[in-house]
Amino acid sequence: MLSKSLSRRRFFGTAGRIRAFVRCSLTLLLSLAVLFGGATVASAAQEDPIAEALSRVANDTWTDADLDLIRSDPELAGQVADPKAPVETGVDASEKEEATTSAICGAWVDVWYRKRSLLGSTLYVWHHRVVYCRDGARVTRWQNRYDYITDSQSVVYVRGLQVNQAGAVPAASSWSHLQRIVELCVVKYGCYSTYKPHSLITVRGNGTYTYSGANG
Repeated sequence: MLSKSLSRRRFFGTAGRIRAFVRCSLTLLLSLAVLFGGATVASAAQEDPIAEALSRVANDTWTDADLDLIRSDPELAGQVADPKAPVETGVDASEKEEATTSAICGAWVDVWYRKRSLLGSTLYVWHHRVVYCRDGARVTRWQNRYDYITDSQSVVYVRGLQVNQAGAVPAASSWSHLQRIVELCVVKYGCYSTYKPHSLITVRGNGTYTYSGANG
């Protein structure tokens, strides 16, 4: 009886050690699978030629080959800004550019910049608008100064203002300077590029104006 009892104990002890060894081995194998599987995915992402082309577009180090590669995926190309597109800008105003001596409030100037995709479609139009009072000789006060986006596609994410400055009034002329941060984000590649459109609008007491700026 004693011999049988000892044999049974040795058997269960050995079985327990085997089970523990199997559990440890499985845990080690799973850990290695996750480690090397993750490394493979990361490596594939780093070697994605389109992701690399997008990075160069964002860094302004792109080549024509990069743009052609992105255009090979029309859906993506319609979401990527064309770095070769000419600057498109314009201005609307409440009055003609000729000088006048009338005193009014509600005079306004609206400057805009358009950003186009690699397919030529509009990604967004950024506007900078000022509303002010004048007496024919001076800008007497600012009524409003703000920016806004029109014709925006789903890939456009409007972030904060980087610059928001204005000249003193009353004065013979004064100015407003705004700059907005805009990001372009696509599902597969995330937020791949940032633009900073800005403009400086100068208005005068006689109703004339000038502007300068860039589309970021």
